[in-house]
Amino acid sequence: MTRNAIKQLDDATIGRIAAGEVVERPAQVVKELVENSLDAGSTNINIVVEGGGFSRLSVQDDGHGIPRSELKLAVNRHATSKLRTSEDLSKIGTLGFRGEALAAIGSVSHLRIESKLADEEGSFIEVKDGEILPIGPVGKSIGTRIEVKDIFASVPARMAFQRRPSTENAAIVDVVLAYALAHPEVGFSVKVDDRIVLSSPGPTTPESRLYDVLGGSSERLIPLVSPDSDESAPGEERWRGWISPPSVDRGRSDDIHVFVNNRAVASTPFLQSIRKGYQTRLMVGRHPVCVLFLDMPNDEVDVNVHPTKREVRLQNSWRILERLERGISHTLLSVPTGAPPSENFPLGSVGTVEKIPKEYPNESNQPAWIEAATSVQTRFNQPVSPNLNSENLRPRPVSHSPAVQEILPGLDSMPISPALSVAERALHRYSSTGDPVSPISEPEFNGPVTDVPAMEPLSQFADTYILAQGGDSLFVVDQHALHERIRYERLRNDMSSWESQPLIHPLEIDLTPSQKGLIEANRELLSELGFKFGTDSVKEIHSVPRLLLGDKRLKGFIRDLLSDINESDSMVLDSVDRLQDEIAFMKSCRGAVKANQRLELAEMRRLLADMSTIENPWACVHGRPTVLKMDISQLDDHFGRLG
Repeated sequence: MTRNAIKQLDDATIGRIAAGEVVERPAQVVKELVENSLDAGSTNINIVVEGGGFSRLSVQDDGHGIPRSELKLAVNRHATSKLRTSEDLSKIGTLGFRGEALAAIGSVSHLRIESKLADEEGSFIEVKDGEILPIGPVGKSIGTRIEVKDIFASVPARMAFQRRPSTENAAIVDVVLAYALAHPEVGFSVKVDDRIVLSSPGPTTPESRLYDVLGGSSERLIPLVSPDSDESAPGEERWRGWISPPSVDRGRSDDIHVFVNNRAVASTPFLQSIRKGYQTRLMVGRHPVCVLFLDMPNDEVDVNVHPTKREVRLQNSWRILERLERGISHTLLSVPTGAPPSENFPLGSVGTVEKIPKEYPNESNQPAWIEAATSVQTRFNQPVSPNLNSENLRPRPVSHSPAVQEILPGLDSMPISPALSVAERALHRYSSTGDPVSPISEPEFNGPVTDVPAMEPLSQFADTYILAQGGDSLFVVDQHALHERIRYERLRNDMSSWESQPLIHPLEIDLTPSQKGLIEANRELLSELGFKFGTDSVKEIHSVPRLLLGDKRLKGFIRDLLSDINESDSMVLDSVDRLQDEIAFMKSCRGAVKANQRLELAEMRRLLADMSTIENPWACVHGRPTVLKMDISQLDDHFGRLG
């Protein structure tokens, strides 16, 4: 192979190389231009898109504009108004800062910039495939309008790898929606192929903007509330925003929006902390809806680590991620798991037992039982008849039943939860092989006190569900799911310290040189986890945690643990956390009372009493609800007692 001489590239080639890093697709162009508009102090930003942005796109704002004398400089590489010295890179407070976006866009398209300041006439400049054309006058209002036509038309190789216009339209709308969430003080509109797809005027409240972006599902989101202890914790970083209850979930993580100092960033680095915050409140493979804002000092975040600025590097990232996890866990403490009552399924998840309202929306003159009798399907959640007088209300007695009731009529034959996944079926096959532990024989657990309605067990249904009365409600409790959750919380809490078990004969493990070095450098940490390695040869394992004794996963876990130590800045090692979860998960399932197992009333009472000692009694370890509720007002209305 012959040697080629080193040569200086020409400006056109340099521009296209830069465009390849900064201008991946039309959506990225919109992102750069919207960021410039926000940095310019705009209060209204209008985006127009044609042909997926490949034919034409424009971004118009009412910001402070660009002077005529700076227009030519604005389309040169590395010319910016946002930096003065290299030290400014360590405390960037604007969305844009490199000064290369307009030059990169102009090198692969026909770019036109029109701008006007309050005290001078409007001017425009054009750049066509890297060639800067003369500046001219233009009539326009205060602000800037940037139009990009025929992007990548002069670069067929780049165009060949672009996606369909419809896909790009969706990506552009997603970009604008993200910044609309972060900036409710700014109005946004998006027109795609002469069709308005977003119109969100500003300024508005964050809650109103949330509704504009997410629609009706935003009404079920919960404000993120961090525990009081976080206020006195080290660091100035703070999380705020909204998260969904466990009953609102998605099949993908697309509806997780994360902002760092109001800059939209990729959610991937935060997903693990979000999952830990939800713990087992979500079903396997499901994702929450989150809009999360991280506010922190500018000098503690490095935004200059990715060409498109979608990734950032955070100082003390472990501390920030743990704050997020704690905040989500704390917020969900008061949130029940499961769906609310609906017309087709009246048994809802457990929340606060509400009093019967004094006013009722049903204006029908017929008693409710007539409507129920003539309907095709019995409905438990019909409106309460208006003839009910609150003066006639009296406390309902609490039922007691020593006998087992075997039938509960009127239940829907369809289950409330989806079928078990393959992994969950395998887990339940494993759990069926163990001997169940009676709730009475288990030790007391002095856990957190959770607000649970006082319940009196009545009997079992099908030897699987506990029927209990609590206040004016009937509760149907899945005995296996509840016992499984109680045992999980106990076992998870008891596994925080790993007891070391010396081995009669040392085990040998094959290690790379870097793994050996990690063991030497972290002997104290590994010892706290129950591992002791040979003094002369770290390949010899002399002690292991009791919970891994005889486990075939031992060597694989050690390798995962070393990798975790090498990569993690966190005080909590993910591999250790996963193993604790897994073992508590398996043991809780194996020892829990089973479906089709008859329980004594004393055992039922113990299960119901233990609900108040765990943080989340409303969901099993798979994320499915453990308790369903039917209010007595629904039964009275169905049987015509209120008519």
